[in-house]
Amino acid sequence: MPRVSVVLATRNQARWLPETLASVRAQTFDDWELLVADDGSTDDTATVLATLAGDARLHLLPGKHMERAAARNRALAQAKGRYVAFLDGDDCWHPDKLARQVAALDAQPDAAFCYTIARFVDADGVPLPHRKPDDPPMGHVFPRLVRGNVVILASVMARRDHVERVGAFDATLPVLGCEDWDLWLRLSRHAPVIAIADELTRYRRHAGNTAWEQVLRSGLAVLDRLYADPAVAGEAGLTHAAARARHLWYHATIAADGGRSAALALAASALRESPRTMLSRPALGTLAALLLPRPALRSLGRLPA
Repeated sequence: MPRVSVVLATRNQARWLPETLASVRAQTFDDWELLVADDGSTDDTATVLATLAGDARLHLLPGKHMERAAARNRALAQAKGRYVAFLDGDDCWHPDKLARQVAALDAQPDAAFCYTIARFVDADGVPLPHRKPDDPPMGHVFPRLVRGNVVILASVMARRDHVERVGAFDATLPVLGCEDWDLWLRLSRHAPVIAIADELTRYRRHAGNTAWEQVLRSGLAVLDRLYADPAVAGEAGLTHAAARARHLWYHATIAADGGRSAALALAASALRESPRTMLSRPALGTLAALLLPRPALRSLGRLPA
């Protein structure tokens, strides 16, 4: 029985899939199985996967298009490993990623999951200036995660029993895009989290990434479901309205790249939700994006959350 089950959901990512698969096979830790849930791809994904048919560790799980949360859950249902490592068909790993995360989780048996810093790369794999997060929180990170998702899915290795206990990915969210954040919140609420402060994950930015507008709507849906439990506000140290406002401010900053009108509309919504968040880091980020030159933005990015 493998110690690690790699859960990879993919849809129409044949362009990058060979590099992704190669990064799994290049791991210095080799006691793994790879479960590839093909979410109804219509490109050359099947052809790419056929080249690995001789590797007994690879398990192809084809299925109709039902979105990535359902695809990941389909793979999780077949997983045998004590640990599960998540990956998308366009992202990659450093060769030591699994080895270091297995060692970290072995050393801290009460931790729900372990994640790493992710370096962003472009469609061709060229590193970009951005990485996430710069200063990864660890321990009881639930209050921090309520304030914003700093965890890239492809960086996570989790205990399979913890994932099963909280119900895996929520495929019933009205809008998908933040289903990973939803899972990290449920996992971190009741167990500590480990962070490895090295860039062991490569997260690819390209035209096929989920649009920020969808991520915004999905994130608000995640917060609404989370705060249906009245105990959350006390545990997070943040009201429901303030959490929603911070999410709106964050996306207002992103919207500012495309023009002032969308950013200002989101800022107005954030202020209606919670005027007190006007001085929060996400709000300052929006103001900076609208008013300040790029060097000032980089300085603002170093402010504490």
